[in-house]
Amino acid sequence: MIDLLQATRDYWRKLDEVEAAYQRGELSVPEVNARVHELMTELGEARRQTFKDLWASLQVTVSQQREAIAGTVAVGLLAYLWLATLA
Repeated sequence: MIDLLQATRDYWRKLDEVEAAYQRGELSVPEVNARVHELMTELGEARRQTFKDLWASLQVTVSQQREAIAGTVAVGLLAYLWLATLA
């Protein structure tokens, strides 16, 4: 699983490097724009992969723990109904 926080830190570090290079006159505005676009694309891919991994993990957990989840929901619903009748 991709570490989204680390990917975001890397993005900001690289963005700072691009800004510093621009301030030193090493990059032109079109080069800065192109590099920023590449960095945004990299971060977007990391985010999409993280959410895909999270969704897959959630699906596996739900499929493996279906009975436990159903039991917990049933107990919660019964407790809610019981408390609703007391009010």
